[in-house]
Amino acid sequence: MLCDRPDVIVLTDEAHRSQYDTLALNMRAALPKALFLAFTGTPLIAGEERTKEVFGDYVSIYDFQQSVEDGATVPLFYENRTPELQLVNPDLNEDIYNLIEAAELDPEQEAKLEKELSKQYHILTRDDRLETVAQDIVRHFLGRGFVGKAMVVSIDKATALKIHDKVRKHWTAETDG
Repeated sequence: MLCDRPDVIVLTDEAHRSQYDTLALNMRAALPKALFLAFTGTPLIAGEERTKEVFGDYVSIYDFQQSVEDGATVPLFYENRTPELQLVNPDLNEDIYNLIEAAELDPEQEAKLEKELSKQYHILTRDDRLETVAQDIVRHFLGRGFVGKAMVVSIDKATALKIHDKVRKHWTAETDG
């Protein structure tokens, strides 16, 4: 115990996730009679009401909609612009089985390959698909008529970097040409 005075106030910013585990338990053990007050801008996700459980009921709620209405935040728009995936080789499964058979893999290797092929990662991160996505991003931004921000969500960091590079390439080609 660090201090057992009841007139200690602990202010916690970004009170979510890390504030529930060891860090929070240690702080509460060190300051058992302190008042804990938390701030968070993270909305509660259904089934994840830990912030309220750990810190108590809300003193005030200033949500995103109110912030937009006050002009403190610009509106947020979501637009799913992912290209559809299409199977263009109707014989793909048969071709894969023939290749696997010709490779004469042992059962462990075959199981590992089957697991890898069952993932959609390779399809989603295919270079030609990423080119299509990058071109769409550039066309959309250049054609929408106003300056603004955007967030692009990628499956992983490597794909985010590839998209970034492709967007820069297409942006340069569209704006310099």
